[in-house]
Amino acid sequence: MSATPSEKQTNGTVTWEIGIPLITNPRMLKTLAIVSTLSGLIPILIIGVVFAGQGDWEQLLSLAGVFTLAGVGLFVMLLLVMLVFFSNRLRTRYTLNAQGILQETIDKVSKTANRLAVVAGVLGRSPGTAGAGLIAMNQEAEGLEWQGRFTLEARPRRHLLIFRNAWRPVLEVYCTADNFDQVQTLARHYMAEHGTRQRAEVKSPLPVYLLHTLLILLACVPIIAIHDEFNLDILLPMILLAFALATLWLIPLFGYVVLLTNTLILLSFTRAMLEEQTSYFRSGETYLHYQVFSDADWVNLGIALLALAYLSWLSLRAVRGKLMSLLIRDRMDMGA
Repeated sequence: MSATPSEKQTNGTVTWEIGIPLITNPRMLKTLAIVSTLSGLIPILIIGVVFAGQGDWEQLLSLAGVFTLAGVGLFVMLLLVMLVFFSNRLRTRYTLNAQGILQETIDKVSKTANRLAVVAGVLGRSPGTAGAGLIAMNQEAEGLEWQGRFTLEARPRRHLLIFRNAWRPVLEVYCTADNFDQVQTLARHYMAEHGTRQRAEVKSPLPVYLLHTLLILLACVPIIAIHDEFNLDILLPMILLAFALATLWLIPLFGYVVLLTNTLILLSFTRAMLEEQTSYFRSGETYLHYQVFSDADWVNLGIALLALAYLSWLSLRAVRGKLMSLLIRDRMDMGA
């Protein structure tokens, strides 16, 4: 790791620049592995719910193999990009003061690539590419404030300070050999002054969020399973699944979309049940669809309604502020 000679120190504020190692950095490789794994696992889970609801397991296994290969390919591609375009270094500036720590990406290649991704996404009508570029631009400057709630772990051998909340590192600060002790001392001083460590949660919230994630996935299976019987557009339960997960992990206000989608699904169920049909056996005689439901039909409908009730309950808690998304919890932990 190399720092510029122009390190600034003024009245409790330290500013320095450093080239963070990439492919030779075990922590960076671990992060890339997690990102690549999730990029394949998340689509498998979402599509798997659809196939599970339709009982199509063979196609699910085939797609799982495709997404696994895609995740491996993404990992290899990111390694090549870091080596070829960034020369195994990401230029970064840190500023530590009485308010907190700011991390800024000052690498010109990285900043240019982020903006090109947005332009390419817009011109190519690819929301995913444009969104990735915007997210990367937003992360060019991020930090934490001492009024947050986190702990500090020091790695002297790597001149690394890791600030953690209850379940993950929220910021990793790479120091130089010359300023590591000073930066660590200042950080611990400001954290003690603001009571940062004392506010940090001990118990990880991750198990609860993973449990709700599993329940959301399971809840959407019976809804998809009966979509043909009730003439329900398959797009509705897929929207329900995507926004329910987004409500839990990203933005609580997405819960309103879940509630609206639930309402549309219930209306579709009601319309289908009250649909008038002509008897095949008695000419001229009509009946309502629900009148010929079998016991299995009623059981399946009951399970689907229970699933909708759970998703509605979860969404109501989110929009009322009683269930924060994990992203919002992280931002609060960081003092944002």
